[in-house]
Amino acid sequence: MTRIEHRLCFAGLALFLIALLQGFAIPAFERVDVARAAHATALGSGTFLIAVGLLWPKLSFRRLAALWAALLVTSLYAIAVALTLSATYPSGGADHRVVAAFNAVLGVGGAIALLASLLAVMFACKPSRA
Repeated sequence: MTRIEHRLCFAGLALFLIALLQGFAIPAFERVDVARAAHATALGSGTFLIAVGLLWPKLSFRRLAALWAALLVTSLYAIAVALTLSATYPSGGADHRVVAAFNAVLGVGGAIALLASLLAVMFACKPSRA
């Protein structure tokens, strides 16, 4: 396993384990429905990172491999953090506007980075020699 593959798998496992711990804390969140969605998203994102880490040898990024791996990990963690933060505050109040704006920037930035990294993964797949 190369260093990038190891880091992707480790980041995925860490996100998966954090999501499991988050699942125990769901009743403590202000917005339980959003906390449940954040938990499910983090579980899926962690599993996806592990799968990408295992499939990494099938992809050919050449010099940009570390950049795309970091972008993928960062985007999935940003989305998980944005959802978790939005579950922390009630839906009304003065603080909600600031938190909503922060979550929008974090969530949209993470989604854009995720889209860019997934497109890079899609175009980097080596054609099969069947």
